[in-house]
Amino acid sequence: MEQMKKLPIGIDNFKELVEKDCYYADNSSLLQQLENSGAKVTLITRPRRFGKTLTLSMVNCFYNVKENSRGLFAGLQVEGQPIFADAAYYPVLFFSMKELKDSAWETTYRGIQMLMADLYTQNHEVMSKLEEHERSYYTKIMQQTSDEKELQMSLKKLTEYLERYYQKKVIVLIDEYDTPIISGYSHGYFEQVIGFMRNYLSAALKTNPSLNFALLTGITRVSKENIFSGLNHLKIASVMNGVYGDQLGFSERQVEQMLDYYGLGDKKRDVKNWYNGYNFGKYEVYNPWSILNFIDRQGTFGLYWVNTSSEDLIKLVLRKNVDYCRAELEKLIAGDTIETVIDEHVNYNILETEKEKVWSLFVQSGYLNIAQHKVTAIDDPNWGQLEQTSHIVKIPNREIRILYINIIRKWLDESAGSTVISRMLKELTEGDLDAFREMFSDVVLQYFSYYNVSSDKSEQFYHAFALGLFVQLVDRYEVRSEPESGYGRIDLLLTPRDKSKRGIIIELKRMKAADRDVEAAARDALAQIDVKRYEAELVKTGVSNIVKIGIGFMGKSCTVLIS
Repeated sequence: MEQMKKLPIGIDNFKELVEKDCYYADNSSLLQQLENSGAKVTLITRPRRFGKTLTLSMVNCFYNVKENSRGLFAGLQVEGQPIFADAAYYPVLFFSMKELKDSAWETTYRGIQMLMADLYTQNHEVMSKLEEHERSYYTKIMQQTSDEKELQMSLKKLTEYLERYYQKKVIVLIDEYDTPIISGYSHGYFEQVIGFMRNYLSAALKTNPSLNFALLTGITRVSKENIFSGLNHLKIASVMNGVYGDQLGFSERQVEQMLDYYGLGDKKRDVKNWYNGYNFGKYEVYNPWSILNFIDRQGTFGLYWVNTSSEDLIKLVLRKNVDYCRAELEKLIAGDTIETVIDEHVNYNILETEKEKVWSLFVQSGYLNIAQHKVTAIDDPNWGQLEQTSHIVKIPNREIRILYINIIRKWLDESAGSTVISRMLKELTEGDLDAFREMFSDVVLQYFSYYNVSSDKSEQFYHAFALGLFVQLVDRYEVRSEPESGYGRIDLLLTPRDKSKRGIIIELKRMKAADRDVEAAARDALAQIDVKRYEAELVKTGVSNIVKIGIGFMGKSCTVLIS
């Protein structure tokens, strides 16, 4: 019986993967695509754990004159392509910045010193071709005694020394280039790290005669205003434009082949629901880390990518923009989409002032997906008819949806307590509805006081609050916001997956000036459920035990009526 190939979980070294006979979803054709593009500098942006490090390791193994690893590519796609003649031919500098995520700039700077010292030590053979003053500089970098300007020039200088020694131009591969930048944003040293990285990268990548080509990977394209102002020849391969979209992450064909190979072919539909949902340009992509772990756990569904991916930045951005994000986020959790404008680059300086940019960061980080590009014609009095592009975004899959539900739950727990929320939902779905009514009013008071929501925003936030609260029932209920039923749209509809359980209709009404009190608004909400026959959708699905809830509110006050 043929022995199954090992799963490469945690292995991001291409040579190790091949030598250990691990399963490999072949993306070596990327090498020929990079050659064909002719780009001097390419930046590939993808979410974490989507194969960026392994891909750069593969490029390093292929080109590096020190590796002499042609045999590793036997039988792979690249073997029959013209680029194979360049295997093991060029000097290569390959390093990762993914560990440079410290809480202080001084520690991050020290990490960069150590990183460059390691690179210089690995390539010390070039010292035999250096002048005396160059050897002095080289020693400074190795001993980590250089000043900041000398360190900023260190990558460029090393390409010069390597070209002189090998008489060939140098390939530069930088993995997770944006990790120190993201850490700088999160920990308050953004301007310092940006200033350093701008000079460091520009020196090495802009008009450097010793450079063959450079390939960088990261989560985001940090905007030109921040870092790439000098690199006009930069080619971007992002989750939006789909360049090399089939080369990182697993395609549906690759996932189906893997599931069949490991005897999990009957799980294909559920796997798609849990771990698919990413569109990189025209390509539909699965989360590779989750797929590998799902197979390793013998077909057990779980939160694999979420539990290993760094969510510090996402949580920080949500916390800083909670009032802006909350209503939209709770709408997304309910399965709806939102329309916004997604930028291919991220300017961290304006995340807190131009709050819609938050969604651009979420798309690039893998927490949202672009479902549709929308082009609208607009008439401009000066320029005539113009096209305006927007994007319809959604949560990509069940794994990410559960992450957001946990975030909403934490917001609620912080204001009311997890025990209170759990008990209240239990009373609603299977217990005492009068108890639910009293508890709901108490939770509302605590929650809205916690976020200090003004009365002019109360309608928006009541709906978002209710949706975020009840979406925690998704395991037992289909929770829908504003679905059509009868003669109108219901604010919230909770359809039980077990049709013998309670079906719940919720209508919200803000107190109007003509209303005598909040209770009058609640009566209007309850009456609307009956008049517009909102129960029709539940009846159609076979639910007979139907609870109708009208909620009237004004500011932090609310009244709940139930029939």
